[in-house]
Amino acid sequence: MLFECIKKGTAPNRVVEFAKEYLKNHGFEELYYHQHIQPIHGGKYYLAPYPDCIFAFTIPEKRSFFQNMRMAFAHVDQPCFKIKGKADVRNMGCGQLNVEIYGGMTDHTWFDRPLGLAGSIALRSDDVFHPVMVSYDSQRPVAVIPGLAIHMKRDMNEGWKIDRQKELLPVVGLGKQWTEGSFVHFLATELSVDPEEILSYDLCLYNYDQPMYVGMKNELILSPRLDNLVSVSALLEAITQADREEGINIIGLFNNEEVGSMSKSGAQSGLFELILRRILKALNGTEDHLSLLLAESYFLSVDAAHAAHPNYPEKADITTRAIMGEGTVLKTSGNCRYASDCKMKAIMTALAEKYNILFQEVGDRNTIRGGATLGPLIQAQVPMNGCDIGIPMWAMHSARETIARSDYDSLSQLITAFLND
Repeated sequence: MLFECIKKGTAPNRVVEFAKEYLKNHGFEELYYHQHIQPIHGGKYYLAPYPDCIFAFTIPEKRSFFQNMRMAFAHVDQPCFKIKGKADVRNMGCGQLNVEIYGGMTDHTWFDRPLGLAGSIALRSDDVFHPVMVSYDSQRPVAVIPGLAIHMKRDMNEGWKIDRQKELLPVVGLGKQWTEGSFVHFLATELSVDPEEILSYDLCLYNYDQPMYVGMKNELILSPRLDNLVSVSALLEAITQADREEGINIIGLFNNEEVGSMSKSGAQSGLFELILRRILKALNGTEDHLSLLLAESYFLSVDAAHAAHPNYPEKADITTRAIMGEGTVLKTSGNCRYASDCKMKAIMTALAEKYNILFQEVGDRNTIRGGATLGPLIQAQVPMNGCDIGIPMWAMHSARETIARSDYDSLSQLITAFLND
């Protein structure tokens, strides 16, 4: 499941398409954002308001005025190279693409990688407000960012500040024919349409390297996009396996977490609150009903955690550190950088003990600030009990990241227990 999610989830819209396919294969019915929804008791549903975000939920068979909610959230985006509107560049006999860095990537890890191309392409239609939207994935490497030989920069191992505009332009081929309009012509050929049919695109270059097991006993997984497709995969597994007699289960997969979540598909948009209200209204709930449910509802914000590194032990906290292979991590912060509080720590600790799931706690070192998560954003929009969890990871935001196989299993088990208990 995880490897399939990584291979197919090459851009946010591609992750959502994978989620739709997986949910449909597990008996979930699609609802549509632009239509009235009519969920029924005993039903399983998914709703994709936009191509790059999706919500799935289950309604129990048992009817009750009080249906508390268990929820879990993750994000579908990762650092990558976005293709600019005028993409064509030619230099030194090479065809190149002009790109924009999306998210906080580790620049040097992207040199000399096979890069695929994926995202959305908008085609002309008879209705200007409804262009034909096409999902695209090259499913092969189409570009590379060639590194510089050490002979030409002898001091590169002593520290190297990379010029993103100059040194991170990908090469897509050779020849004098690469001129203005060549990239659109390439897309048109890929889609078997005339170039004039292409109105716009939202495309990214992604690392085409495949996920693999590593280690003398295959204990580790080395792969692109582990942040945050490990969480996406675990949420999909959990929502399809959980079966509570009472209460509504919901998972939400948001976009744009890597750049602040300030978009219509991001966690700061208010979209989730709208979805909640529509679900409850369809079940004859009221405004007061929503407030009552939130008082006894819980959520998980699921994202990667920084694992203690054997070569850099000084980067981890002196006592509260995440050890690779020792299970799911609860993220804590006295400065409210995460949603976790004392009550949720107790709940998750007890839940892990009940089901014999490996569980640990991590806190940021005082001199090193950790990454942001969806947790506080969700709480600011829809106040309720929640916490941030994830699994330890090395080289987060690298072109390839590393996790422990057993930690992924513990994450999936814990989220399933949370939705099921």
